[in-house]
Formats: sequence, structure tokens, C-alpha cells
Amino acid sequence: MRATGTALHAVLLLVAAFVLGSLLNAHGLRRTALVQPPGVRRDVALALTRPLVQVSDALYLDRPRGELKSALGRSDDDRVDTTIALPVVPPVRRLPHRVVAHDRPAVKRRPSFTSAHPLRVWVAGDSLAEVPGEALERKAGTGGALDIVGLESRLDTGLTRPDLYNWFTRLPHVVSELKPRVAVLFFGADDEHDYMSGVPAGHTLGPLGSATWDAEYRRRVDTVTEELVASGAYVVWVGLPITRGGGYRFGFRTVNHIVKAAVAAEPGKATFVDTWRLFADTRGEYADYLPNTHGRLLLMRAPDGVHYESAAGDLIAARVLARLHAVFDLP
Repeated sequence: MRATGTALHAVLLLVAAFVLGSLLNAHGLRRTALVQPPGVRRDVALALTRPLVQVSDALYLDRPRGELKSALGRSDDDRVDTTIALPVVPPVRRLPHRVVAHDRPAVKRRPSFTSAHPLRVWVAGDSLAEVPGEALERKAGTGGALDIVGLESRLDTGLTRPDLYNWFTRLPHVVSELKPRVAVLFFGADDEHDYMSGVPAGHTLGPLGSATWDAEYRRRVDTVTEELVASGAYVVWVGLPITRGGGYRFGFRTVNHIVKAAVAAEPGKATFVDTWRLFADTRGEYADYLPNTHGRLLLMRAPDGVHYESAAGDLIAARVLARLHAVFDLP
């Protein structure tokens, strides 16, 4: 009897600890439920966490977590933000042009940058941004004509799930605080799925690659591009690479097609760097190893067949820098 009572006591303690822990972390559990894709799992999680949050708030058990988050500077962790803010583009005032017989087309000079006045470059995106971004930092060095003012590589983020991380509300802060003259963007690797959060009320999306999905994703790419272009930044979209196997290929091709079309609508203000063909072999197939300019085979891709090794980062950085040299006067 004593052993049974001891076991029951232990079980009750465990249950009590679980309930108390759930109440202390109620808002975190609620956020996890909210960011789940639509389905039975999300419905059940929402039904369970709704009363949990109500009880936690009523007993003030949410306070310790809130104060800890505030102390760590992460008070917004439990907030779910799906706002996709449209950029405010100032109107362009066009002056009447006086036609003169000897008019000649003006030679457009490239903006010049030096070590005393460096080109400010912001690199951002999902996990595919990390290795090429670090390569750009290495090539830029310190005290040169290029200044990498920020490298933001956020795992599992993109343009389809602002509830997980909202790049759309991040952009205005980047523009005002970092003031980049160039933005190098790596988005899409975590966007190749059917579900999107932040879809306008009354709109229904079809699956990845459908007309409605493409239109909504194009709207988001345009939003990011226009926000940066309106601030005076030149935008470099780095495309998604060929992958091992067929699991990601349809989604990656879909994203690349949409981004290319968006860039084409901003001639002279944005460019697209194609990495699909860059990392394909002579037959157009995926390859882990590719030759460098000296013919030496180098490992380009990570074991998962998606991410990059450092040699691939150097290759992408070189392509990006070549585009920048074509647009700007850099030593």
C-alpha cells in the first residue's frame, strides 16, 4: 500500500508540475498553436491553449515569462504579426522636356564609392543567405569601398510565413537604421509550400504553383522590392539553386520564375542572380563538386543537397560583386 501511495503521489506531482509549467508558458504554447498550418492539429492546439491563456492571465502566471522576455529584449516573441505593409512610394515629378535639335543622350555616370565613402550593403534572407553573406564579408574586408552593414540569415523564414518572422515589418527599420544602398536578398527556400499566412481577408489560395498562389507570392516579392527601391537601394535577388533529387525542384523553380518577373519590372533598379545553372554540371544536372576557374574540383554543396559549402559562397559572392561593379564605380 505504501508503494502504491508513493507512486500515486509521484504521478500527482508530475501532473501538477506539468499543469504549472503549461500555465507559466501559456502564451508561448498559444503562439506555437497559432503558427501551425491549417488543419486538425492546429484546431486542437487552439482549442486547448485558449482556456490555458485565460487561466494564466487571470492568475497572473503570465508575468514571470513576460518579465523574462522583456529583460532579454524579446518582449515581442509571443506576438504573431502577419502584417504585409505596402511601401509608400513618393510620386515622381516629371518636368517638361525641351526638345532641341542638337540634343544628345546624356551619358549616365555610375555612382562612385570609395573607402572614404563606401557602398553600404545589407544581406538578408533564410539559411541560404549565411554562407554567401559570409563570403561577401570576406571579400569586402575592412576599410574598403564595400561596407556590409548587416548579414541577417534567419532559419526557416521567408515571405510566406510572416507569423514566424515578419520581414515586411523588419524592412522599414532596416531602411531607417542601416540605410543600405544595396540589398542582397536570399528568399524562397522555405517558401515552397502551399500555406501562406497574412493572406488578405476574403482571398483563398490554391496550392503552390497555382495562379492564386503565384499572384500572392508575386505581391510579396513586389512589396519587398518596391520598399527597398523607394528608399534608394539597388536590389539583388539571388535565385534558388538546383537541388539533389526532385523534392524541392518544382517549388524552387516556381519561386525563381516569380522573382525573375518581379525584377524585370524594375529595370536598372534590381537584378536577378541565377544560381540554378551556376551549380549545375555541363549536362544541366545537380553536382556536389564543380570545377573552379583553374579546373580543380571543389565541394560546392552541403550533405543535404540544398545548402552551400564555402566554395559555393565564394562563387555567389563573385557573381554579386560583378553585378555591383556593373552598376557602381568601385575601385
